Amino acid sequence: MALLKEINEKVYRIIGACMEVHRTLGPGLPPDFYKKALAVELPQKDLPFETDTSVEVKYKDEIVGSVDIDFIVDKAVVMAVRSQDTLKDVEVQQVLRSMSITKCAIGILVNFGNVKIQYKRILPSQQHRDVRKESYRSMGYREKGRTREGNPVI
Repeated sequence: MALLKEINEKVYRIIGACMEVHRTLGPGLPPDFYKKALAVELPQKDLPFETDTSVEVKYKDEIVGSVDIDFIVDKAVVMAVRSQDTLKDVEVQQVLRSMSITKCAIGILVNFGNVKIQYKRILPSQQHRDVRKESYRSMGYREKGRTREGNPVI
């Protein structure tokens, strides 16, 4: 329970950093601008991070490619940064996949493209929390989970 409380505390600080960046830079700039600004803001919130991390993807013990992840914050939170009109379901799926690959507990998808900042906290479904059961692979391509707001991701 204490671990969940610590992760939630980190998530609140990450969202606060995103809001500060959005308030300062405003909407509609390219995502790289926001990534660089977050690289300045996150250390000010005492949040260690890795940026533009490339993680190998394996299929039956063979490396088939790699996935680039915008931020891994304190080895517990995956964060994807976007600057566009709306967030799409496929982007939530990408964050879920990144969480699965990195074994992070929670994901955040942030969109700086609108006048009001958009963010989604993404939690794995209960099935994914049970450390990669065999039934997990039988689901096929798509990951299942939910956003913090309770919206199912199917």
